[in-house]
Amino acid sequence: MNGTIHQKPGPRRWHEQRWVIDSVLRTDGLEWDQPRVAYTLRPMGVDGTPDFTVARSRITKFADITPVFTELAQLRERKAVAAEAEGHAVTAREHFFHAALLYATAEWPIWEDSATLVDLDDRKNSCYGCYARLADHHVERVEIPFGDGYVPAWFHLPVGYTEGPLPTVIACGGMDAPKELNVNLYGDKLLQRGFAVLSFDGPGQGEAPIRGVHFTPTAWVDAGEAVMRWCRSRAEVDSSRIVGFGLSFGSYWMSQIAATQPELRGCVVGLVCHEPGGHMIFEMASPSFKARYMWMSGLEHDEEAFDRMAQEIDLRPLMAGMTVPWLVVAGDEDELSPMQHSYDLARECASPSPMLVYQQGRHALSLPTPSVALGPNWLTYAGDWLLARVAGVPAEDYVDHVLPTGAIERRPHPKEQGR
Repeated sequence: MNGTIHQKPGPRRWHEQRWVIDSVLRTDGLEWDQPRVAYTLRPMGVDGTPDFTVARSRITKFADITPVFTELAQLRERKAVAAEAEGHAVTAREHFFHAALLYATAEWPIWEDSATLVDLDDRKNSCYGCYARLADHHVERVEIPFGDGYVPAWFHLPVGYTEGPLPTVIACGGMDAPKELNVNLYGDKLLQRGFAVLSFDGPGQGEAPIRGVHFTPTAWVDAGEAVMRWCRSRAEVDSSRIVGFGLSFGSYWMSQIAATQPELRGCVVGLVCHEPGGHMIFEMASPSFKARYMWMSGLEHDEEAFDRMAQEIDLRPLMAGMTVPWLVVAGDEDELSPMQHSYDLARECASPSPMLVYQQGRHALSLPTPSVALGPNWLTYAGDWLLARVAGVPAEDYVDHVLPTGAIERRPHPKEQGR
């Protein structure tokens, strides 16, 4: 076996630096590579804080993550079952939701096909299905036919919906944020604005690779067509008012969909992964990112093949043909994707490509930098921008640069530079 093929899953750097990961985890805690607590608590709400407080106190090495979160999820699931048996439907709803997200967190460190991973995902789906049955709004499990498999999704309708077509958001998270994290338990910013939300796991993401649907450089283009076909088949969806929303690596995937689905009325991408080839995230950041993406691609045992494939991760060839208005939300000190790549894409984008940029903002836009803390809530900003698109308001090119004071400074767009 040559030096680039590994019997163990994941990149060489993951195995060589595993002791470093455990050491950093003991000193920096559970969020050594990304603020997963913050992005999981966002949909859960403050009631999820105790679970993560316990997890932080008990996790001292990487191998602890799955068993600790599995135990916490099981505890929540037992509470949910007991609450429903006692007639406390709202309490049960909340526990089932939290259990599903804790199971999803337990799944994250498993980067190879295994019975444990399938069992955890089945438990997650079961708990989320119980939440859907008890939710304060319509939540429906969806499996969209795709090749020999399916794109798994949850379809949410706003509280109080009765009938008629709605503006609809097709939404995805990133490589570590499955579909269950995209819609809040309460007060979701898209549902609150009257959108229906189809939250899905595309090829390689979340549940999809567990069911055999892996990432390829073009798979999301085909998945976008399948998702849009499903939307057009539903009476609840106004097919003339569909928009896209993608975060982290979803900023790449949803951009692929927007560039190839011109009927979309707008697209927001945030917490960007726009560097061609992904050198920063795959080779300079924690090796956990590359380890997971190799499994997402079905290449967890062949780093050389993955490296060749990664060179095809590139949005630049699509931007000249983009007709969908495209809002980019990012921090100008993103540690996983240098901001210059997003500026370059916005410059080449044929459609309006406004930008909301937080000064000194990091990748996740959840760390306490002054511009993020004091400036506009980026989810609120994105929701209002999408509302304007489905209302027919023309989009414009600009850069809203958020200063450390929280003030927005309107700056020239990259398209204006050099004129």
